[in-house]
Amino acid sequence: MTSRRWVLATEEYNLHLMKKKGESVVRKNPQALLHALGNIEPKLMNKIIKDDYTSKKNNKSFWCQHCSVVLLVKKEPKKRQPQTCSRCQTIMYPGAENSPLNHKGYCADGIKQVLKDGGDELPPWPQPRGIFSEGHIFYPHTFLSAVQCIYKHVFMHGPGDMDMLETEAFAKLLVSRTEVHDDGAVLFQLFKDFMVDPSTPCE
Repeated sequence: MTSRRWVLATEEYNLHLMKKKGESVVRKNPQALLHALGNIEPKLMNKIIKDDYTSKKNNKSFWCQHCSVVLLVKKEPKKRQPQTCSRCQTIMYPGAENSPLNHKGYCADGIKQVLKDGGDELPPWPQPRGIFSEGHIFYPHTFLSAVQCIYKHVFMHGPGDMDMLETEAFAKLLVSRTEVHDDGAVLFQLFKDFMVDPSTPCE
């Protein structure tokens, strides 16, 4: 599910929560639900793999219903334990071999899922699409466009909706790697493990 749909799902969840517990209830953040999914998906898959849907109350109806809502395990003769990405909290191999749904060493936003020894800290998930790709390429033009888009929306009240998950993650990235010098220059520290898009003009 895309980060934008996560935001919409969170809004819907909060509406149901307020109807049930009142306006004073603490509303959930999309990241909170995302981490909750990362915890529950492996449990669901383990129940499917073991074919064990018995609850603590010795009832199978609850887990049978919830494990059949979405196909989490690919159909193959040999079943294996599910693996969840520690960065984006999604199942790494939901599809068959070579499926585009599977992780290829990097997450859907183009950033590698595992930090190398001695490498830069990975940007928080999810970054806006097109800034990073294949786990090792950085696109400065798309990066600057994202900065401009956020600036117009936040400070100039520009039109359109922002993807809150991506905006929050991108803002954290900017804060962690931006330097403001005494002469007014604002610099963004590049990642040493990412190469700049070769088609980027030198000037």
